[in-house]
Amino acid sequence: MADDPIIPEPSNTFEWDFFLAHAGPDLDIARTLKRALEPPAKAFLDDEDLVLGDDFDSELAEAQQSSLISIVIVSPHTEQAYYQREEIAAAIQMSRDDPHTHRVVPLFFNQDQIGSRQIPYGLRLKHSLRVAGSGDLTEAGKRLLETLSLMKHYEAKKADVVAGQRAAITKITGDGNTLAGIAEVTRFVRPLLKTLLILFVIAVGLLMASLLLPYFADVRALLATVLGSLCALLLASMLWLTARSFNYAQQIAQGRINGG
Repeated sequence: MADDPIIPEPSNTFEWDFFLAHAGPDLDIARTLKRALEPPAKAFLDDEDLVLGDDFDSELAEAQQSSLISIVIVSPHTEQAYYQREEIAAAIQMSRDDPHTHRVVPLFFNQDQIGSRQIPYGLRLKHSLRVAGSGDLTEAGKRLLETLSLMKHYEAKKADVVAGQRAAITKITGDGNTLAGIAEVTRFVRPLLKTLLILFVIAVGLLMASLLLPYFADVRALLATVLGSLCALLLASMLWLTARSFNYAQQIAQGRINGG
């Protein structure tokens, strides 16, 4: 129908599987790692995937934001690599915002030459990969591809949730089954809603019983006031949760947050 709301398609599509963050002197390591990942994966490497004339600062940021995993090559050169450190900070923030949408994997190269103070903030607690001085990245590539499969599983799950929330919003705001739509958008708080509903029914029952007390008018009035307030509070809580769930569902449907 012409009056049906238009729900934007989710905006966070992923063009790249991996984003390779490296210091300038570690470019050869990054190239070797890219070969270990492609195919089947798509790995962004600035030296090979930027086009002449690109504004590298904006293009690098966009490529990282459209990647599922940031691989940070940590070496003795990292401490002096300004742009890599910026990429590390961005990766850490994205993973904190939504760990199912972006993951950071440190890859330590020649770790025995890296002092503890040289490890960038946010990477120390990350489960990481370590490569010896021989530079063999075969095993590292296999483990990274396994991690990619896990991330894509999360994305597939998220896609199902997004589709369900989009359909539910259409039912509520269009000519569909409104009750079914409400049931879907409140799926994340359904146990709490059920508990509130049970308490509401009990409170209403007690309120009706208190009004039937044959004596003690003062006690009856007090009970009616308390139970009536409780009923109003429970009803308001259920309505508030439903409204919040609808707003949450809209954000999921637009891809602004991860429902997976």
